[in-house]
Amino acid sequence: MITIKVDSRGVNRAQAFVAAYRNQLPFATSVALNQTARDVQLALKSETTRSFTAPVAFTKSAFRYKKSTKLSLVAQVYPSPDRPYFDPQTFGGQRRWKGYEGFIRGLAGARGQSLPSGKLIPTKLAQNAAGNPKRSLFSLIEANLDSADQGGFFIGRPRGGNRAPGVWRRSRGRLFPYFLVVQSEPRYRPLFPFERVGNATVARVFTGHLNSALDRAMASAR
Repeated sequence: MITIKVDSRGVNRAQAFVAAYRNQLPFATSVALNQTARDVQLALKSETTRSFTAPVAFTKSAFRYKKSTKLSLVAQVYPSPDRPYFDPQTFGGQRRWKGYEGFIRGLAGARGQSLPSGKLIPTKLAQNAAGNPKRSLFSLIEANLDSADQGGFFIGRPRGGNRAPGVWRRSRGRLFPYFLVVQSEPRYRPLFPFERVGNATVARVFTGHLNSALDRAMASAR
C-alpha cells in the first residue's frame, strides 16, 4: 500500500507564494511597461537619424512617454505635440501650414501686397541641411524687403516670363527664388516607421523586463 499525503505546511507556503505573486504582479507589470516605453523612446530617437537627413536635436528629442501605474497598466509613447510634422511623416498625407507662411504673408499684407492662395515652399536656397527654412533667413528678408540694392528681397510675382509668385532676391542683376507658391497641395509619403520600430522594440524587450521586475518584486516581498 502506498500512502500519499500532503504536508499542510507546504500547501500554506504555496498559497502564500501565489498570494504574494498575485499581489506583486501589477506593480512588476507597471515597472516593465515603463522600462519598455523608455526603450521605445530611445529606439525612435535612434530611428530619426536613419529616416531623416541630418535631423536637428529638436526632431531627435521629439518623443515622450506617459508612465503606467499598477492601477492603469498602460504606457504610451508619442511625439511631442509641438512636433506636428511627425503625423504626415509617419502616415503620409497633406502638408500642414507652416508658421513661416503666415509670417511671409503678414509681411506682404503690411505693404499692401498679396500672394495667391497655396502653400509657400522653400527652395534649396532657403533650406538648411535638414531641408527646413534657415531660421536666420526671416529676419534677413524683413530687414531687406523691397530694397532695390543687391541682396534685397521682394514678395510677389516677377515681371516678365512665367515665374511663380513668392519671395525673390536680387543679386548681380538676376532674381533668385527663396519661397514659391505652389498650386497643387504638397503631400508626404510615409517616411518614418513609428509603429514598426515601436512594436519591434516591445516584442524584443518587454518579456525580459517583466521577468526581471517580478524577480525583484518577489525578492522584496519575502
